[in-house]
Amino acid sequence: MMNFRQITFFATLPMVALSFYLNGESLKAWEKPFPENMEDLLAIQERLRKILPEAKKAVVSIESGGGAGSGVIVSVEGIVLTAAHVIGKSGKRVKVRLPNGRRINAITLGGSEISDAGMAEITDEGDWPVAPMAERGSSKIGDWCFALGHPGGFDKERGIIVRLGRIIAKEDETIQTDSRLLGGDSGGPLFDFNGRIIGIHSRISKKDDQNFHAPIEAFHANWTSFREKELLTQNSLREGGFLGVGCKETEKGLTVTEIVEDSAAKKARLKEGDIIVKVNGNLIDTREELTIAIATTGSGKSVIIDYLRDEKEMTAKVKLGKRPGHEEAGEE
Repeated sequence: MMNFRQITFFATLPMVALSFYLNGESLKAWEKPFPENMEDLLAIQERLRKILPEAKKAVVSIESGGGAGSGVIVSVEGIVLTAAHVIGKSGKRVKVRLPNGRRINAITLGGSEISDAGMAEITDEGDWPVAPMAERGSSKIGDWCFALGHPGGFDKERGIIVRLGRIIAKEDETIQTDSRLLGGDSGGPLFDFNGRIIGIHSRISKKDDQNFHAPIEAFHANWTSFREKELLTQNSLREGGFLGVGCKETEKGLTVTEIVEDSAAKKARLKEGDIIVKVNGNLIDTREELTIAIATTGSGKSVIIDYLRDEKEMTAKVKLGKRPGHEEAGEE
């Protein structure tokens, strides 16, 4: 029996094809809902062969103590995207291994245990290979993708391992694919068929179609805080302030879907359907951005929330409360 995610996946694909048809555009083989013939399969294979060499250049292994994960360089200054559980904590000295086996020095920066997005920075001088990051919202269910990483740790003779797949589900803080991941892949990049990073490997399971990745949106949303070595952990989340809203990322923005009784949000008269725009003057686009803004402010302190209600701009000064011991998932 198919689960809801699989039904959503198969139901979405024909709509993708229809939109291209109505716009009078011809679909490339990797843009079609399914390969229609051998020519399509060969075209997908050839496309992967074309973009793979450049993508591999920026993939690294991250070594710390007795453990190892993966990562990808995204800036000439040496910024490395990886998983939060790979860096562990901020300010830690680690080794990064390039595809040619060269070891270089790096330091861990910030991250978030919510999305499992993490960041490190190479401290040695050099000209580093770089992989491009996709823009926000550029990936969708049904897209072809490929995973790169160092499963089992760095192996120069074997090289970087590639796995082809498609996006099965995409939610606010995670992407699910059938690109099979293994231990040691954590922190490695998930690429689209334009050669852009759309996610970072996070969690795996024993099932082939349950591979989870931190979306690139998590890095775009928290770039500054990660660079400043801010690490959002479950402990800091519990100790931080509590607004008392459940939210969902929609086309209109970060929409309030639930208000917790007797919470700071309730007292400030926020309502379901309100669209949160800013906290303390900072734009808020994702649930994770809101969580970080609230958790790092602390209970008992006030924040200024700008929001839309029926397209009318409104502002509320909210004194944050303490986070309950057993909060509902998704409540900030």
